[in-house]
Amino acid sequence: MKACFLLLLAALALVTSVSVAQAQDGFYFGLEIGAASAPSVDTSMTDNDVSTRCDGFINSEAYLEDPAGPGCADPAPGLWFFEHDGGNGILAGASVGYRRGNFRLEGEYFYSGVGHDSTDDTVTIADEDAIQRLKREQELAIVEAVLGDAVSHSLFANLHYDFRSESRLTPYIGVGAGFSRVSLDYFNRWARRIDPASITTFGSEPQGLRLNEKLAGTTTIGNARHSDTVFGYQLVAGVDYRLREAISVGLKLRWSDFGGFEHEREWDQLRSHESARSPGGTRVRYKLMTDDLRFLSLGLNLKYHF
Repeated sequence: MKACFLLLLAALALVTSVSVAQAQDGFYFGLEIGAASAPSVDTSMTDNDVSTRCDGFINSEAYLEDPAGPGCADPAPGLWFFEHDGGNGILAGASVGYRRGNFRLEGEYFYSGVGHDSTDDTVTIADEDAIQRLKREQELAIVEAVLGDAVSHSLFANLHYDFRSESRLTPYIGVGAGFSRVSLDYFNRWARRIDPASITTFGSEPQGLRLNEKLAGTTTIGNARHSDTVFGYQLVAGVDYRLREAISVGLKLRWSDFGGFEHEREWDQLRSHESARSPGGTRVRYKLMTDDLRFLSLGLNLKYHF
């Protein structure tokens, strides 16, 4: 009789432990809020503009170059580079997942907003020789690029491994991949000096001097929010603390890395006229590009286990 009672207690303990373990499996819903920090960002730009001498708005007289001629028809695109400091901001997200054993499969949406607010006024131009650089520095009063806010809306699939134990603490690691819609606030300005004596583009003959006067003080401006969809991955590590059977809170550290960003649009103004090579001519579009976009975040999360 005593042996049967002990056997019954052992069976009850086994059933209870299995029930508890199974109760820990299943679906869960999570929320996260935290801080994000992004490292420095290198940007580059290019466009399909013609040389200044081929500008049909400025050089309507076809002096030195004919804007409608073959020499101005198919220019090689330029390429220039800027460097921007990192920034800080916020991250917020929501997730739905399923846990079985030590593994969790999860779908996640998260928002990140990082303010770079970084200005670079030291442009680097590809294939620029010393003579071209001297002329640029002589004619241009301002060259600047400003990277403002970087905002992303991301959808990721994640796989986590939980180091489960009898403790209320559950450390975990994870990986994820997905797509992000990224928006960048970007301002780029090129301004020529207002003193015509600083402008030498059209030479020193009387007709050229008149064109130099037209060119003096002109500006090229691009000021827009640029958007692109990029693929990314992330590495995650964290720890959850079980408050109750169905509720846990925790800290999550993530490193997210997205691919290079590209977006193109017309200039707001090109040498102080519309973004075109000539009146009624080919429209001029510039492209903004970045290296990989990355950020590190530390978040506080809350999970409800069904």
